[in-house]
Amino acid sequence: MKHSSRVVKLAVAVAAAAIALTSLSACTTPAPSPSSERGALLTTQFGGVPISLNPALAGTGGSTIFTYLAYDPLIYTAGNGDLLPDLATDWKFIDDNNTQLELTIRDGVKFQDGTDLDAAAVVGSMKYFLSAGGPSLADAGPIASVEAKDAQTVVVTYSTPFPTGPEKLGQYNMIGLIIAPAGVANPGSLLTKPNGTGQYIYNADETVAESTYVYDRNPDYWNPDAQQYERIDVQVIGDPTAVVSAATTGQVDFASANPDTAKTAADAGLQILQAPFFNWGITILDRDGTLVPALADENVRQAIGYAIDRDAVVNALGADYSHASGQIANTGVPGYIDGYGFDFDLAKAKDLMAKSAFPNGFSMTLLSESILDSQSTIAQTAIAHLSEIGIDVQLQVEAAVPTFIGSAGSKSYAAALWPIVGQRASEPASNITGPGFLNAFQVGDDQLASLIKDSNVGSDQDRLAAQEAITKRSNEIGFFIPIVATDSVYMVSSKVANVTISAINSQPMPIGPDADHAWHPVR
Repeated sequence: MKHSSRVVKLAVAVAAAAIALTSLSACTTPAPSPSSERGALLTTQFGGVPISLNPALAGTGGSTIFTYLAYDPLIYTAGNGDLLPDLATDWKFIDDNNTQLELTIRDGVKFQDGTDLDAAAVVGSMKYFLSAGGPSLADAGPIASVEAKDAQTVVVTYSTPFPTGPEKLGQYNMIGLIIAPAGVANPGSLLTKPNGTGQYIYNADETVAESTYVYDRNPDYWNPDAQQYERIDVQVIGDPTAVVSAATTGQVDFASANPDTAKTAADAGLQILQAPFFNWGITILDRDGTLVPALADENVRQAIGYAIDRDAVVNALGADYSHASGQIANTGVPGYIDGYGFDFDLAKAKDLMAKSAFPNGFSMTLLSESILDSQSTIAQTAIAHLSEIGIDVQLQVEAAVPTFIGSAGSKSYAAALWPIVGQRASEPASNITGPGFLNAFQVGDDQLASLIKDSNVGSDQDRLAAQEAITKRSNEIGFFIPIVATDSVYMVSSKVANVTISAINSQPMPIGPDADHAWHPVR
């Protein structure tokens, strides 16, 4: 099967799911025609410090900005979900099974250290990513090999059919952000001197760690028309009150919001954009009961699922920007089953505990963090009723996301509260059962693994059926206990145009491969 290579809409499994997604229209700030006149400074906000400035070890979601400014992706994911050429000018599957993806690498591009981009450099970067064991490794897919066919052609071979391969080479999945050979040879250097082909050069001298990260325009960038600002700063501000103050006073041009701060910002004349993104839940890390024997019991995990009052969580967060979630798939994506999932049923939860091997209950520690779950609102509300079924939960709240990820992967905690994302049920299911901090003890499920493979083969109907079966199997085994789905909400200055988000891409980034897909100063 051949895949279009110029503009590819992010594929959904079937037409029914596509209709559900497209019904959620993209939100865009006004977009004047791009001009050669650049803005002097764009200042954005992020709630925490970067996990790493090395793409192979970096975080995704909104923290993508720390790496993407300095590194171009092979394929660009636009705000409306389109896939566009970036470092790869063309791509297609060269077999009928969607296991061999061929990419044509753009000619005439240089890394920031002056060396040339070619197929060998792309292969070296991707192989390093696969060996580095970073937090987004599971997102890369079942890659068996990466090879240079010639100086400008790369072939990625997957061990099983993987038709969504091109999506995984965009700016949000890190394996697609290409590192120069010198950076691959000396990864430690990337922490202070990122070395990609990106539009902006990290300015370590002017950066204030944990406060403001500074990026200057790359004067040798291969497409200067795409660069709409001379400099981009990323300010680290976590406290919601401080964030809205910075946005309404003009200290930052773009910032995340919550229901309370969004109203304040709207009243002050800022633009508000929102789109679905996170599906929050409790991931059971200790599935074999190494630390907490009770968690190896499926009845216990099911009981936890029914003992969470999701409506209370929604009320605590604000119903305008969140809704209860009882399944691993977010609303509108392949695998979502209307009317299915965990709900709040204490009687059922108590019955499941009585049937388990631990009817008298047990104690456990739940790992969480206070950057994404501000003031631990989700964590505190979610565990409120667990004591009523005999589960004594202590919260361990980390103040920084990198610390949380390290703790979750340390095998010191039995469970963790963390949001998952995915454009189909198989993606978060792969994340919680594949390599990475959400599966610290490396415990999977054979039936779920088989269904994930099935979701990539067969007819559209077969693939949708597999996605829905993944959702049901996920709830059966209870490795992930869904709680609440939240929107990404942003405040945008009236001085900034062309910020686009949608249900497919709810984490807007200020740059793109051309001026039409970059944020612009309002002129």
